Amino acid sequence: MTRRREPYIAADFEVVPAPALLGAEIRGLDLARPLGAATIVALEAAWAEHLVLLWRDQQLTVEQHVALGRSFGALEDMSYVGLVDGLPREILVIANEPSLNDDLAAPEHYRQGFKFHRVQWHSDNSYRAIPPRGSVLHVIESPATGGATLFADMYAAYEHLPDDLRRAIVGRWAIHDPSLNSANVLRRGATPPADVSQGTGPRHPLVRRHPVTGRDALYLGRRPYAYIGGYDVATSEELLDRLWAHATDARFVWQREANRPGDVFLWDNRCVMHARDPLNPFARRLAHRVQILGEPPLAGGKGAARPSAASCVAARPDASEESS
Repeated sequence: MTRRREPYIAADFEVVPAPALLGAEIRGLDLARPLGAATIVALEAAWAEHLVLLWRDQQLTVEQHVALGRSFGALEDMSYVGLVDGLPREILVIANEPSLNDDLAAPEHYRQGFKFHRVQWHSDNSYRAIPPRGSVLHVIESPATGGATLFADMYAAYEHLPDDLRRAIVGRWAIHDPSLNSANVLRRGATPPADVSQGTGPRHPLVRRHPVTGRDALYLGRRPYAYIGGYDVATSEELLDRLWAHATDARFVWQREANRPGDVFLWDNRCVMHARDPLNPFARRLAHRVQILGEPPLAGGKGAARPSAASCVAARPDASEESS
C-alpha cells in the first residue's frame, strides 16, 4: 500500500495526512454522534493506511468515548490497572493532578500512573500474551506546552533495518517484561528479573506480521528487562540497543509539539510505538483511554506465512463478540 500524502475525501470525511511517514487528521466528523457502517469501513481503511488517526475539537462523554472505541472492536476491561469511581471498566485514566503528586494517600491507580513524567517509547501492554490491537485516547484537559504524544512507524523501521541487524532478529522472539510501566515506575507487586533471560513476560516475535495489511513491522514493546531468545545476555543487550536506537530515529517519528483539549487519537499497537513528552509538574492534565482487544502476535519476516483472507476478516471481532 502506498500511503497518500495529499488531503483526500473518504466517505463523509476528509483525511489530511501528517507531514511524516504516518498519521492523519480526520476532519468533518462529530465523534459524539454514532458512526454509520460506511463511515466505519472508510475509517478502518484510513487507519490501515496512516496507522494513527487524529480528530480535533471533540467533546465526548465517557459513554460516547466507549461507544467510539466499540466501533472498531470489543474493548478490554481495564480494571486490572485500577478502577476509578463512577467510570466504566473500559476506561483507563491518565492524569497529572498537582495536588496529588506529593500525597501519600493518593489513590493507588494515580500513584502508579504516568503523572507528569516522560513516557518512554512503547507499544501498549505488550507484556500481555494478547496485547491490544488499538488504543483510543481522548484528551480532556492539557497544558499549552508539554505532554505531546509522539508516534513511530514500525513498518518503516523494519523496512530500513541494516541487513546484519535484520538477519540477527528474523525468526526470533523477545521477552516482554511486565515489571515497569511506560514511565519506568515499578508495578505493584512486581520484581524485576535478576537475569533478563529468565524473565516471566510473554515471548513475542521481533518481526510481527500485521493480520490485516500483511506487512511486517518491528515489535519491540518496551526496553527495560527485554531479552532476545537464543543469544547470550550481552549479545541480546547489544542487539536491543541497536534496535531501539534505530526504531526511534527521527525519520520514523511523527514529532508533535502539543496535545490539545478535545484531541482524540486512534493508533495501531501492532505497527506503531508511541511516547509522551514530559510536562510541567504543576500543570493539570487529564485523558481517558480505551483499548481494543487484539490477537496473538503473528511472526513475520522471510518465510513467514501471509495471512489468509479469512484471518484478515477474523481480525475484527463480530457483533456477538462485542456484546459479550
